[in-house]
Amino acid sequence: MKGLLKTVAMVGLLAGLGACSSYTTIAERDTYAQPKWYAKCAQAGSEGWLWWKKDYVYACGSGQSLYQQAAEEQMYAVAMNNFAKRINGKVNSETSIKFDNDNRQTKTFISYKVTDTKVRQHIEEERGTYIYAGNTYTFVKLRMPKEVFEGLIAGSN
Repeated sequence: MKGLLKTVAMVGLLAGLGACSSYTTIAERDTYAQPKWYAKCAQAGSEGWLWWKKDYVYACGSGQSLYQQAAEEQMYAVAMNNFAKRINGKVNSETSIKFDNDNRQTKTFISYKVTDTKVRQHIEEERGTYIYAGNTYTFVKLRMPKEVFEGLIAGSN
């Protein structure tokens, strides 16, 4: 009985250690930073080798919150909105200039509207997360096949 109890305790200990090894540590930083790929987020590009290249469009987003899940939701919402703006965004811009003797007066109004937009077949390309000053910062780069993106633009017109 003593040997069986020892074996069960050893199996439990090993299972516990195995479970701990499946966790990822989120880095805690002393300064704010962005991944290099996020700072230089490309709008489009090609991936693959020689004849097997495929064209993609990209959208990046970031989130910040005391809570990790909230930061992730912000990150995805911003990235998806960046796709939606390019698929179905409308800009209304007006600038007026008035000259009165030697005085000049300028007024500019810009309105940006994105209506409900279908965004599908996006894939998470890269992702980064860290903690700074008690907040979680998350970054994502999404990609979508270019032909899907162009089909969505054609369908929104």
